[in-house]
Amino acid sequence: MSIFKKVMIIILLGLLGLVLYILLFYNPCNYSHFKFKSPDNYNLLIANEGSHFKDSVVRVLIQHYHSKPVSIKTIPLSFLPETDVKDQDAILIIHSWYTWKPPLEVEKFIHKHRDCLNNIVMLGTSHQGNLKMEELDAITGPSKMTDVKSYTSKIIDKLTPLLNN
Repeated sequence: MSIFKKVMIIILLGLLGLVLYILLFYNPCNYSHFKFKSPDNYNLLIANEGSHFKDSVVRVLIQHYHSKPVSIKTIPLSFLPETDVKDQDAILIIHSWYTWKPPLEVEKFIHKHRDCLNNIVMLGTSHQGNLKMEELDAITGPSKMTDVKSYTSKIIDKLTPLLNN
């Protein structure tokens, strides 16, 4: 066998090994095709900007998951940049839009964790209720107390596949 063929075989085996490594072991979002979680240890992180409306949404969510196998941790939006996504099965970010932009913490977090966007659910509120980041299929709308249950229902629909409930 010629040296060229040997080198090509080595390169192809190396590439195959790299692809297998990425498929089996590389998981920036703590997701694996082969990892099955027991039903008592799902983690939901809620990053909340805080307001009467947003806090009401969080309270309804906590009530909903109270009897389910989900551990909920709530943090202020300002703590979002220090958050380790590998510890979370789902992340809910609740924020308002200011001058047609999300808060800087949210922008930085989303750009830093582009590989994990499937684990992130976002509720963004604005006056018109139509602003959202292009990267995410977010729930958007104005902050109306009469809509708390409606928003919560939409959030639960998006979280259910992530939390296997």
